[in-house]
Amino acid sequence: MTIQTIEPSTEPAMPSPLKPEHPFKSRSFWHSLGYALNGLKATFYTERNFRTHLLLTVLISLLAAFLQVSPTEWAILILCMTVMIAMETLNTALEYLVDLWADGAFRQRAKRVKDIAAGACLVTAVGVSLSGACVLLPHILRHFLSQ
Repeated sequence: MTIQTIEPSTEPAMPSPLKPEHPFKSRSFWHSLGYALNGLKATFYTERNFRTHLLLTVLISLLAAFLQVSPTEWAILILCMTVMIAMETLNTALEYLVDLWADGAFRQRAKRVKDIAAGACLVTAVGVSLSGACVLLPHILRHFLSQ
């Protein structure tokens, strides 16, 4: 029987999960949470569409509570509202990134990227609206037709 020797690995050592490998990486969950909340706050104060989606989220939640939708329907509505707000946030981040790249100059490619991202928001809004209507419309009709 021969004994096999294992040579030292030439791969770099795995980074410690306690130490960020990049200087801009968050040091803890709480730091990450703070950065995320700062991003949402900045988006809230600078983006009208984001505020509109938040207002619609509140109104739809109130309507769903009034109509006493089922837990499954709540899950669908929450998922739809979350996807829409997340999409709007990503669109905002992409717009800022494109503006940084364009450096204040008009660039046709920058416009195209922004238009495509806005299109993604529009597609999401239509899908979310249709999904919300499928959940809420039967309840609304039942409520008004039973009176």
